Order: sequence, then structure tokens, then C-alpha cells
Amino acid sequence: MRKGIHLAAGILIAVLYTLFQRDVLIFVHLVFLITIWLLELLRFRGVIPVPFLRDREKKKIGGHAFFMLGTFISILLFDKQIAIASILMLAIGDAASGIALAATRGTLDGGEAYKRRIKPPDVILIMLGVCFLVGYYTLDSLPVAISGAIGATIADGVHLRVYGIPIDDNLTIPLYAGFLMSLVS
Repeated sequence: MRKGIHLAAGILIAVLYTLFQRDVLIFVHLVFLITIWLLELLRFRGVIPVPFLRDREKKKIGGHAFFMLGTFISILLFDKQIAIASILMLAIGDAASGIALAATRGTLDGGEAYKRRIKPPDVILIMLGVCFLVGYYTLDSLPVAISGAIGATIADGVHLRVYGIPIDDNLTIPLYAGFLMSLVS
């Protein structure tokens, strides 16, 4: 269910970006972003429950909040098509990676891989392949698609920590992918 919501939200944001002007999407997205972060604040204060949280998210900011932040920043920073590709790499690639992890390791949580800070090679290859296909289909450029897929795969496969604090890949996937695609394009 969690991956289904992740997938649907990312595809919806990408579709909305194709239908509406950037300024309209930024405004609407900002409203949703603020709402999600306010809900997180209420969750931390014990006012509301949030379903589908992983065990490691129960005392930390949930991945959904970073998902909205990552997609919002992508829309702000990157060219429209690159932002759309980055968001779709997050939505589709990360869902495929999670499903592959569940199919091969029996968990969507990442558990051991999360503690080791790197995902198994087969899951990394699935993320790379799916993101390449998403990038190529979205942008119709082989070098740009490859660079985006590499960025998204690094963000998904190697868990970034800043001062010992893990940074959620829902934030880093679209940013790494969008940054590398922008450089190459």
C-alpha cells in the first residue's frame, strides 16, 4: 500500500506539471507541502496517527514529508522536463527498488541494507534500469537518461548521512537525478 501511494503521488505530480503552468503547480504543491509538514508536527505531538509508517520513521520525520520536499525542490530548481523525469524516477524507480527488495529479501523496509548504508547489487541494477527507461521515455535523450538514472540509483542505493543523521532518499533521488541530468543536458 505504501509503495502504491508513493507511485500514485509521484505520477500525479508529474501529470499535473504537464497540465499546469509552473507557477500554479508551485503554489498548489507548496500548500500540500506545508500541510504534510504540519501533519508531521501534529503526529509528533501525538494529536494524529499516520498510517503506513516504517518502524524507523515512528520517531523521525516520515518519508512522505521528504517525498513532498524533494518533488517541490525539483520543480523549483530544474527545467520542466528534467523535473518531471526526476519526480518519475523517484516515484517509479524507488517503488521498483522497494518491490525488488521485498521480492528478494522479504522486506520493503530495507532493514539490513539500511543499516549497512548500501542496497544489494541486484536491487541497485533494477533501480538503474527502471530509472534509465523512465528518463529515456520522458526526455528522449540517451546521455541525459543515463546520467539521471545514475544519480537516482546512487541516491537510492547508498544511504547518505550528514553528521550521522540519515537523509531520506525521497529527498535525494530527485535532486541527484535532476542535478546530473541538468549538467549533461
